[in-house]
Amino acid sequence: MNKKEVYQILKRTLLMLICVVFSHSLPAQQHVVSGSVRDVNGAGLPGVSILVKGTTVGTITDAQGRYSISAGSDATLQFSFIGYVTQEVAVGNRSVIDMILEEDIQQLGEVVVTALGIERSQKALQSSITKVPGVGLTTARENSLGNAMQGRVAGVNISRSQTGVAGSSRVIIRGNKSLGGSNQPLYVIDGVPMDNTQFGQVGLWGGTDQGDGLTSLNPDDIESITVLKGAAAAALYGSRGGYGVINITTKRGTQRKGIGMEFNSNYVFEKVYRLDDLQEEYGPGGLKLDPANPSGPRIFSKPASQLEAWNWGNGSMWGPKYDGSMVYQFDGVQRPYSFAGDNWERFYKTGTSWTNSFAVTGGGERQTFRFSFSDLKDTYIIPLQGFNRKNLSLTTNGKFGKRFTFNAKVMYSNEKTKNRSLLNDSPANVPYAIWGLARNVNVMDLYGDPNKPGAVPVGTITPDLKKPGEEFSQASSQFTQNPWWAAYQMTNQNIRERFITSGELRYNIFDWLYVQGRVGMDYYTRNSNILVPQGTGYLRNGSKDHTTSFVKELNLEWIIGADKTIGNINVNAFMGANKMTHESETMDVLGQVFNIPFFPSITNTNQKNIFYGYTKTGINSLFGSVEIGYKRFLYITATGRNDWFSVLNPLSNNKFYPSLGGSFVFTDAFKGLPEFLNFGKLRAAWGQVATANVGAYSIQPTYMLYGGGHLGLPMGIYSFGDLIPNPNLKPALSSEIEFGTDLKLFGGRVGFEFTYYTQRTTNDILAATVSQTTGFNSTSINIGELTNHGYEILLSGTPVQGTVTWDVSLNIAHNKNKVVELAPGIDRVFIDEPRTRAAGVYHLKGYPYGMILGFVQKTDPATGKKVYDAQGRPVRSDVYEILGNGVAKFTGGLSNTLTWKSFALDFLIDYKFGGDLYSGTEVNLTNWGLHKQTLAYREGGMPVEGVIQTGTDSNGNPVYEPFSKTLNQEETRNYWSYVTSYAQERFVYDASFIKLRQIQLEYRLPQKLLTKTPFTNGSISAVGRNLWILYRNTDNIDPESTYTSGSAQGVEQFAMPTTRSYGFNLRVTF
Repeated sequence: MNKKEVYQILKRTLLMLICVVFSHSLPAQQHVVSGSVRDVNGAGLPGVSILVKGTTVGTITDAQGRYSISAGSDATLQFSFIGYVTQEVAVGNRSVIDMILEEDIQQLGEVVVTALGIERSQKALQSSITKVPGVGLTTARENSLGNAMQGRVAGVNISRSQTGVAGSSRVIIRGNKSLGGSNQPLYVIDGVPMDNTQFGQVGLWGGTDQGDGLTSLNPDDIESITVLKGAAAAALYGSRGGYGVINITTKRGTQRKGIGMEFNSNYVFEKVYRLDDLQEEYGPGGLKLDPANPSGPRIFSKPASQLEAWNWGNGSMWGPKYDGSMVYQFDGVQRPYSFAGDNWERFYKTGTSWTNSFAVTGGGERQTFRFSFSDLKDTYIIPLQGFNRKNLSLTTNGKFGKRFTFNAKVMYSNEKTKNRSLLNDSPANVPYAIWGLARNVNVMDLYGDPNKPGAVPVGTITPDLKKPGEEFSQASSQFTQNPWWAAYQMTNQNIRERFITSGELRYNIFDWLYVQGRVGMDYYTRNSNILVPQGTGYLRNGSKDHTTSFVKELNLEWIIGADKTIGNINVNAFMGANKMTHESETMDVLGQVFNIPFFPSITNTNQKNIFYGYTKTGINSLFGSVEIGYKRFLYITATGRNDWFSVLNPLSNNKFYPSLGGSFVFTDAFKGLPEFLNFGKLRAAWGQVATANVGAYSIQPTYMLYGGGHLGLPMGIYSFGDLIPNPNLKPALSSEIEFGTDLKLFGGRVGFEFTYYTQRTTNDILAATVSQTTGFNSTSINIGELTNHGYEILLSGTPVQGTVTWDVSLNIAHNKNKVVELAPGIDRVFIDEPRTRAAGVYHLKGYPYGMILGFVQKTDPATGKKVYDAQGRPVRSDVYEILGNGVAKFTGGLSNTLTWKSFALDFLIDYKFGGDLYSGTEVNLTNWGLHKQTLAYREGGMPVEGVIQTGTDSNGNPVYEPFSKTLNQEETRNYWSYVTSYAQERFVYDASFIKLRQIQLEYRLPQKLLTKTPFTNGSISAVGRNLWILYRNTDNIDPESTYTSGSAQGVEQFAMPTTRSYGFNLRVTF
């Protein structure tokens, strides 16, 4: 069966399920009851369960404690919430029922869903687990689920890549645990893992962020997100949970008479958040002899011809002061030598994002369903860039008789990403082109041919003699793009169609014994098209690349479990097995040099290269868990899992990892405690997880066919490059222990959670250098070791109650990381570097993960003074030295909710402290003469004072003498050029920040307004994201301006501009 047939079957299955669900007769509409649920202090309670007693009809309260449900006049509503007394109330003829729930510490033993979808008592949880309600993700929303969680969970460090539309995110839980792995968590949807493969990242030579799997998800389908942080919490997911687990629970249908419907519309505008502050006093130019002093030093001069303007058109704002005189520009036209105005405003547009979601729920006592559809249309700030996504979801739940229950889900997404920009390096990099444009040039003058933006117009002669229809270059460097050409003529788009489907069947043998089976599949195809059109400056003959990828992951799982209470002892135990297979198939066709002008087809290329790749990996697992509780205040839990890896040698391909934890609810165990202490729990946990950062077929020598063969016969070569395969590799091991406490005080108005953890990874898989006499450079070995230590604090409270209620929570996290061991004889491992090639990110033995190293200006160790050469230029260090660390030490967020009558105001402030950022953008702005720091002494007279090397002593050490010099214009220009190459410490910034991440003002429509309408509830909200940077230490750039979600954190160069969004959200139910 081929891939297209599989797709057709999946599509038919989805349509059939829809038809089956809607084929049932739909009873008439019931009586709608709405209201709010609050605690005794008047604070709204989100997540309260409201159930029509004796049925499966139910709903939950929103973030402000409000609800709406259909029920008959003879029905009874049951209100329940963890930690509160369950209450019941008869409906009668009432349409509004407001409830106040009283806290009942005894009910804190209610169940919550943990690893593998297993229900456990909240009292028994021995690890820190954080739950994020889905309602907070749908109003002020993000396209990426990872970015939406920023600042909400203690211990979760989220890096927002400034890579534009549908970019990826880096989510790190409790620090980086591997030197060679991704360190990103496992994402699980309703108990089934999803694939979060990243198809491309920006690197040294540029490239695009091709996104990750999280952009497939529709926030409107998410009920809640639960973050499993520690090794003990995630151990049951095996090696795939080695970096933590994020459980996503989706919405389900509810039983009701008639159909319940929900509509949500979100429309936001996106604008560039201007942080640039460049000099506007001096224009483009270069150094020429001074006519008044021909034998003297050269001086800054304006372009005197089209050729000079073209040569100085990019990266050379080293001319004289603007004087308004007429000068030649790149196109041979004379225009005033003065600041041309705001090109950012002219080029970048206002983006928009419009999401419309519609959901239908219903069903009978034995089966319920939920069907949803969502349509997202996103246009970005750069012309023709955007992201469109359509989502379909169908969920059904039900039971056969008294003992069989089942649930099934099909989620479909269609994503189209249009024209991602290349970043870091200059080719096809739109931000680079806008930053570097000569400031006396209006970007509209580069528009060129009105029928082909960015192309040479008819009748224009360019210095590089390009023909009409080819790129209209503004400078002699062909790697500097015309931004209009990059936006309108170059293509970089991909389309992904995805199915995530799962089914679960459970049989309750007895009330306390059950057996359960589950199957889940994540299947998608991805088509990528990249076009460099003919006439492009850096690739005049053009190219086209088409890639098709098929990815399928299948998970099969069975569990047998028991939950039995005998006297004061409760036992909750289960055991099971899982089989995971992951297949990936890629076909890539690259064509270069177009034959027929301006016909961009691969069949029209002179040179064609074809690549095919296929991998299949798997993990087989056995697992089990036993939880023993005593009198509902003391709990001990032990788990174990063994994984067998297909990517490792069968002699050493398995690993067992256990966990052990306990919790003690001392407020239930002891009497006579202070009245203000309502709940108190101590917890501790230890666990181990294994990770195998090994690719398919990489432990044994493999071969491939090479080129066109020889004399008609195929030729084979090694396909593993310069790395010797190591068949003795084994999984790395991560061990972690944590201690914590959970407290509730003053009637629940104050909450406090504290966790301390310490983690160690051993036998991490790293590359070790081997003698080149072997014909190779390195081999992989189990040698790496690193540690993480940290704490997490969550403070929550209700400072104000009454007519106005204010709920607030503050999360604080600190992580200290250290690389303990690398390969023998190696004290550093290279990760990546920006295009400046004067700094990079490394792992250093004895230092934290991801250190920034680079050339610095040399100093005299005796005096600490800077070293200069005879021309007053900085002298660089002999080797790379430490500049900083790109990973923040402190992270957190402050969340607030204020309610008054029908209004609710929510806002989130998040922060990071303790990280550094090396800015390649600032390096280039300084070298180009655009940075304001280059304004000093532009006319000459710059004083330089330090030391100069005059020789060496008998031991070969340098001898320094005092040095001072006053620089002229030419020497000043050279000084700044050397600073950007030899003094990278000048461009490392404290990346700490505080941001107003999200704000939402909601007005709930009054019931009297909806009485004569088909709507049961409605609200309208003003929303905003990334509105204000409250604190930063960077010039011209956002402290979050990284261009990759990979391991090379702490470097940036010409990433996408920071944006902020604002708009409206409308939600109605009927």
